[in-house]
Amino acid sequence: MLNRHSRLLILFLTYDIVMIAVSFLLSMYIKYQTLETDKYYLVLPIIVVSWVLVVIMFTEENFLFRESFFERVKNELLDFLLFAGIVSFTLLFLELNLYSRIMVFGTIGGFFILRNVGYLLLHRYLRYTRMKGRHVTKLLVLGAGRIGAKLSNYAGSKGNFGYSIIGFLDDAPDTADVPRDKILGPLGDLDKVLKSRSIDEIIIALPFSADVEIVKALEMADFHGLRSRIIPDYYRLFERSFKTSQLGELPMINVRQIPLDNIFHSWLKRMFDIVFSTLVLVILSPVLFVIAMLIIMDAKGPVFYKPVRVGKGGQQFTCLKFRTMVVTEDPLNNNKSTTKGDDRITRIGRFLRKYNLDELPQFWNVLENSMSVVGPRPHRTFLNNQMQEKVDGYMVRHYIKPGITGWAQINGWRGPTETEEQRTQRTKHDLWYIEHWSFWLDIEIILRTILDRNARKNAF
Repeated sequence: MLNRHSRLLILFLTYDIVMIAVSFLLSMYIKYQTLETDKYYLVLPIIVVSWVLVVIMFTEENFLFRESFFERVKNELLDFLLFAGIVSFTLLFLELNLYSRIMVFGTIGGFFILRNVGYLLLHRYLRYTRMKGRHVTKLLVLGAGRIGAKLSNYAGSKGNFGYSIIGFLDDAPDTADVPRDKILGPLGDLDKVLKSRSIDEIIIALPFSADVEIVKALEMADFHGLRSRIIPDYYRLFERSFKTSQLGELPMINVRQIPLDNIFHSWLKRMFDIVFSTLVLVILSPVLFVIAMLIIMDAKGPVFYKPVRVGKGGQQFTCLKFRTMVVTEDPLNNNKSTTKGDDRITRIGRFLRKYNLDELPQFWNVLENSMSVVGPRPHRTFLNNQMQEKVDGYMVRHYIKPGITGWAQINGWRGPTETEEQRTQRTKHDLWYIEHWSFWLDIEIILRTILDRNARKNAF
């Protein structure tokens, strides 16, 4: 299933392509009073492909409409200049001299107008629905002073920004710049509020003199797996990756900005997942059949083991694996980690686990979009809860989809999580991967999973 941003991208690109086609036909009719000039239809796909490239590779569209309409139009002007340049270069490179420049650039200009007329109507609609409390992001603000009050004014200004402030936390409510009834309690109540309220994001509007409180709030956000942003007085105190953004005139820092937040990187990873997983399942289908037969002959029970695992955003999914253990009715068996020499493992299961062959059915999970080829390994719910309590920043792993293999696994940190070192090192390697992702890093991890003996360390 596509995430929200990807669905919006597809929706808006579809609208854009339709508007390009309409503008193209209008320009042709205005120029020639006919739609039967066949030679020009070669130009239409060039224009469409050029715009898709601009949107995906060179721009980061604000599909949530967090800015004013006129600010949006101003920012789009550069995109359209780039678009016109790509179209012109392509037509010259292909030596397509049989076209009217007036018609081609009339198409681009008409598309700009038609596109933004549609977006103006959508902008008005969103402003109306946001005033009714729909299509909004629920915020918890730490700090009810001058910055917090200004944030409240922006968020509430005619619903333009799509934010709804649930409340504020502040240690000095008597001197706050926001109404007293909006203050939910002191900063120390953050954990309690996050457990009792539905919150989408945490906004920290504290002065940097409150650095201890800021650090605690960031750690609590990581503990709950929530995104956090800071409206700073100054740019400092950050060791983790971040990106600055604007809310009106207020600068904000998106804490733990990761490479896969970029829409092009996200799409590249997903396209690779689909192609690679399809090839694996097709090429290895005879091997998968043989493994299934061996499992049936080795021990009674189903071919597949279908445990519930925790995935992206803390959502549970059914993970598909070849069964490598004997079937048991003992309810404690589901919570018992595999150990070296475990007598529950079947003969064929021991071989499959040693060479990671029991994981092959998870390529189907990748096609279903519940997993990726590379990412943090998914954990059982009870183990996930334990790790959340014991390891700082553990829930940040859920920023991305879990993987069949990962950076922790190829560095020997697979298997047991019984010691503090095992838990912290696995999490440390997973977070390093999330913060340093690249396409070539994924390729390296896949190759090392196949070729490196260290990737099979603790495989039992």
